Amino acid sequence: MVLAVALVAWCGWASSFHRSTTPAWITWALSLAAVVAMDSLLWRGRHHRRISVYLPPTGTDWPGPNHRDATHALQGVSPWLALALVVTIWEVLGIDTGPHEPHLTVSALAQAYRPFAAALLLIWMLVGLGYGVARAKAPVDWESAKRSPGPARDAPPMAAAVGTQHPALMPALLLPSSRAAGVAFWVGLVAVCVLVDQAARRSCGRVATAAELIRLISRPRAANVVLVVAWAYAGWHLFAY
Repeated sequence: MVLAVALVAWCGWASSFHRSTTPAWITWALSLAAVVAMDSLLWRGRHHRRISVYLPPTGTDWPGPNHRDATHALQGVSPWLALALVVTIWEVLGIDTGPHEPHLTVSALAQAYRPFAAALLLIWMLVGLGYGVARAKAPVDWESAKRSPGPARDAPPMAAAVGTQHPALMPALLLPSSRAAGVAFWVGLVAVCVLVDQAARRSCGRVATAAELIRLISRPRAANVVLVVAWAYAGWHLFAY
């Protein structure tokens, strides 16, 4: 509880600094270092090394024996793919917003509202920590699973774009001209992600939870590197640059 309060307080304080300033760079770098350090301790614990944090691995991985064919696997990740598609479309339409309309991309809203920026920093850090926890709790036979053929893996894109200031070819007719609506969209997105994860936990393995999706798409080393770099770049773009 104390760590949770401290994390929230840190995000609230760090959000007071404007991007592209030295304090913003420093606070983002410290946030990044804290997440990386914790994830390193979790990974060291998985390999039973000294100075580490150990989390017991899960008994089974997703997809289970009854859902390993391509059709079941695609159905199991389809809610997450749909959310990723919605976010991508919203960001693309937001970039295309005209110069006299509110930009509703996540980066533009973070600049407009300090509480939104604080919440976004908190979510970014929790995503990084959750990524480390999910990988640390992978089943013990994960290494052998890496070498076995599996279903197609689609990583959700991590988009974080800044609204441009030039006239758009197509003004954002499909997006509401209200920053409040933009904030509602992103808050609703987080709520839907939580609901999808909770529904997946009750689906008897038919739908992948957030942790299972992370382990699925990060099994190949190249995919793991890409996801980590994308997460770090998103944080740099949102909170430092």
